[in-house]
Amino acid sequence: MKKKLLLLFFVGIFISCNSQTKDFGAELPLKIKGTLNNDVSGMVYLERMNERNIGARVDSSKITGKSFAFETKIAEPGIYQINIANEQVIGLILDGGEQLTIVADGSATPDKAATAKVEGSEKMRMFNEVMSDMQNFSQNVNALDGKFQAAKSEKDKAVLRNQYLAMLEGQKILIMPKIKAMGTSLAGIIASNNFLKPDFGGEYQIELKEKLEKEGKNHFFAKMFIQTVNQALVGTVGSVAPDFELTTLEGKKVKLSDFRGKTVVIDFWATWCGPCIMAFPGMKKATEKYKDNPDVVFLFVNTFERVGEGQWKDHVSKFITNRGFTFLNPVLDIGNQTAMTYGVEGIPAKFCIDKDGKVKHKGSGYLGSTDAVFNEMVEWIEK
Repeated sequence: MKKKLLLLFFVGIFISCNSQTKDFGAELPLKIKGTLNNDVSGMVYLERMNERNIGARVDSSKITGKSFAFETKIAEPGIYQINIANEQVIGLILDGGEQLTIVADGSATPDKAATAKVEGSEKMRMFNEVMSDMQNFSQNVNALDGKFQAAKSEKDKAVLRNQYLAMLEGQKILIMPKIKAMGTSLAGIIASNNFLKPDFGGEYQIELKEKLEKEGKNHFFAKMFIQTVNQALVGTVGSVAPDFELTTLEGKKVKLSDFRGKTVVIDFWATWCGPCIMAFPGMKKATEKYKDNPDVVFLFVNTFERVGEGQWKDHVSKFITNRGFTFLNPVLDIGNQTAMTYGVEGIPAKFCIDKDGKVKHKGSGYLGSTDAVFNEMVEWIEK
């Protein structure tokens, strides 16, 4: 169930893990003009990195007189590369709309590795600058760690600890303005995901997530970043539960924020999930206990179904009818976006949202008996 936004970076090459090559329709313009220093013949390919870190071809251009050019479109922001006749690869972080100029060797020589210079994308330039800052910082930390391991006295170790803390604060002061300046661009998303963590710029990760949501950014990397941040937040005491709007089998719209002022229990489940089904008797008992309490709401969110989106509704409807689980009155998370937003890794997954719209409790799995499930719900709601 779990997907992570994980990007490993090497000099000049960007490798993505769990990226996607879903066809969103080529809509974003891209222009590239390239000049080669060495004599290289053949084709230059624009490729998008797929989930196996292999370049999936987007377009091609023939090398003519040490030059090549692209005037094309890309499906969505992503990690791409320019492959020069299978001799040199140049990594690109693209949002769409760029007009790039590339000067590259095109091939290596016995005494020199192929190099390249990319201009025309301020965000990409800033990202590379931050990456260089982080590499320098890592080298300095490693050197300091060597001194710490060799230190004999606690006094010397204390001095080195203070030096490290000062270095850490200095690094934060150095890179945070640069990462913020990249904004909601793909470079900004990747930099925030890779170079920041909860205790080092984590507050900006939350700020960036909210900006992405406000701007309606819904490409793969934006969604994965939002999911990653939400996953870190959801379940912590006092965190705000992400809002969502889903539809029941009857076509009625159900929005979480409409229940503000009430206690809401959210149960993520699927028809194929054995532990989910085993927990239903306990959940039914809980719904019956609170059926006359207007301040308690149960939302059974059907998600992660193993059928196509077109068959989803009919599949769940038949399951409910055949099993007699009409008490669920589920809402359908077709496409799994709500579960992903909540950082759900396995089902059943349950959340208790308080009257202020904040997460009060979180749990997963089957507790082993009807009474155990029921008692947990009572404790969540009443305590």
